[in-house]
Amino acid sequence: MANFIVTYDLNGPNPSHKKMDETISRVAAKYGRVLETVWWLDYAGTAAGLRDHLKSILGPEDLLLVIECKSAAWTKLLVSDQAFKDAFNKAA
Repeated sequence: MANFIVTYDLNGPNPSHKKMDETISRVAAKYGRVLETVWWLDYAGTAAGLRDHLKSILGPEDLLLVIECKSAAWTKLLVSDQAFKDAFNKAA
């Protein structure tokens, strides 16, 4: 498993933010919303594989960025700071 940061802009009528949230929650073993449209995922595949899975529900006007991460620094997050910290300690 690896840590990924996923962020997106939904610019069309579909998918809704709820649909995107549901898709993210189904694809990863562990996950959390870090900021409004930024998620952390503990995912078993590659960045390209995760991108391909998520882009399957996006419209042509939507934007998506998937980044594999080894370390992170932050001040305050929407996800539990401890869960996020534990994930990155595991990766170190």
